[in-house]
Amino acid sequence: MRTPFIDVSSYQEDTKEFFQAAKNQGARGVVVKLTEGSEDGSNYVNPKAANQIRNALAVGLPVSCYHFARYTSVPDAQNEARFFVKIARQMGMYDDTLMISDAEVHSAADYQAATLAFLQEVEALGYKRTGVYSMKSFFTGGILNSQGFGNRPKWVAGYSVTSLGIDNAAAWQFTDNGIMGIDTSYDFTGAFTTNGNGGSVPTVEVPKPQPVQHVGHPATGTYTVQPGDTLSGIAAKFGTTYQTLAAINGIGDPNRIWPGQVLKVTGKASSQNTYYVQAGDTLSGIAAKFGTTVSALVQANGISNPNVIYVGQKIILGGSSSVYTVKSGDKLSGIASAHGTTWQDLVKKNGIADPNVIYPGQTIRL
Repeated sequence: MRTPFIDVSSYQEDTKEFFQAAKNQGARGVVVKLTEGSEDGSNYVNPKAANQIRNALAVGLPVSCYHFARYTSVPDAQNEARFFVKIARQMGMYDDTLMISDAEVHSAADYQAATLAFLQEVEALGYKRTGVYSMKSFFTGGILNSQGFGNRPKWVAGYSVTSLGIDNAAAWQFTDNGIMGIDTSYDFTGAFTTNGNGGSVPTVEVPKPQPVQHVGHPATGTYTVQPGDTLSGIAAKFGTTYQTLAAINGIGDPNRIWPGQVLKVTGKASSQNTYYVQAGDTLSGIAAKFGTTVSALVQANGISNPNVIYVGQKIILGGSSSVYTVKSGDKLSGIASAHGTTWQDLVKKNGIADPNVIYPGQTIRL
């Protein structure tokens, strides 16, 4: 059995007409993004989720829900599960709703344990059916073990492949440009297309978020700032200089870094306008920050899903006129003059501590 279903987030429409059209084109189920991160972290709720759920159900499409995982440890995963459940209840999701952890950011040292803890916490809070979504490479590369989730549905993304190589996959996301031009999957077992959205809304008390240490599995070539760190001390650890770190990370004040900040620590300053993703970033937020558009960033970086970026990821900003990369010999006053602004304005926009100290490779917001 290969029954098609779609998944949606804030990038898709939320009207009844949209879901009726998707159904007419073959969709037999919908997975709606509810949340991302934790209540004490990014605290993100899909603003279209309530309408997407209501209107999908209105045209007769079974609805499942997913949470985009940012957890960095088992306690952090439990916090995210509580946030997910809290919002699901607010939206009236019954206890037989399939609840999915979208686990595609390798943010925890033991990602398997953290993901399993997330699912178990969701179950403990009253939702009977849970599952996990991730890329084929996470399962075949050992980041996640498909056998380690028991009978819970495994929903696997694999584009341009003829075989997933995962013998217990319940669903296969085979394209990001299928029904209605969006992510489309095949349901092999009926898990995503036959649940009736019946039962009752769980009433188990949801614990408040517990303080946790957000220590993750950083992207290659990055370092997460710890309490007490200095830029010069980090530079010494990695055999570089604080000037180079300031340049490749666009840091205006080398004395101002903060715990949890992700720094790129390898490579040299580049003439490309680049940005390294921080915890809580969204592509739309980065686009707004640097005066460009989501579509331009998607094109410049070959991003297949604008909902999916990860901490430490290098984002090429392209030819945006709103940023300038410092070259050897540049002065802030000269950059300001060339772009019709003042050095005082550049200092303010970029948090520059000393207008006489800028570094080749540093990205300046104009």
